Amino acid sequence: MLVDLDHFLVSPIFEASRCGFGFHLLHSYWAIALYVLLLFFKRPFQIIGIGLLFHMGTDLIDCLFSYHRCQACVADAPALELLKAISELLGL
Repeated sequence: MLVDLDHFLVSPIFEASRCGFGFHLLHSYWAIALYVLLLFFKRPFQIIGIGLLFHMGTDLIDCLFSYHRCQACVADAPALELLKAISELLGL
């Protein structure tokens, strides 16, 4: 998806242990709020918003997996508090 073009704005472009949720520009909380706003517009914007939110959801799940495999690996992740809260909520 085009939403992953923001990976080219950071160095290194890919880091296996990095949690991109909340880190990359198009994966930030402000961007996610805009994706939610897209749901209130007519098609095709609703469909684009749904796709972007699903993408953010899968990235969040990937961050949760990384957090449970190696908590030290995501210790500097912007979404660390969110990961901790979700883990506690789910009892993981």
